[in-house]
Amino acid sequence: MSDGAPRTVAARIGDDLPRVDVIELANTRRIMHAERHNDGTRMPLFIPTASWARLLELHCTGESDRPRLAPSRVMDGLERALGRIMTEVVRHDAAQDAPLRPVYEVTSDLFGAEGPVEIRMLVDRTTGVACMLAGPPADIAALPLKATL
Repeated sequence: MSDGAPRTVAARIGDDLPRVDVIELANTRRIMHAERHNDGTRMPLFIPTASWARLLELHCTGESDRPRLAPSRVMDGLERALGRIMTEVVRHDAAQDAPLRPVYEVTSDLFGAEGPVEIRMLVDRTTGVACMLAGPPADIAALPLKATL
């Protein structure tokens, strides 16, 4: 499908996904929604706030030969890119009849040329909602992601 239509792939949520206070991380601005539109058919997507600052530097305010973009355009691109990554991760695991794993690493220049994107599958400990957190490994490592029961 190259028409941009969303592709729905069913995911199995494994029992080993860490339960983290995602709401607290968002309320304290350590992470932020990486989407403007979610009709409830996919997991909420988040990125570390430091990763958003890096994207703004790369595309909106930094010195570069490339044209500067409005933050809303960066958010639109981020949402599409993470949606595609999420679809591929879920599709791969579904084809293997495997539940989602807690951690993935994908090759992408999404946050800059320096390297991979780490994907964490989390469950909010209060609501039970599964979420995807994506960012450079250093930004993810800086977050307090200790799982709680």
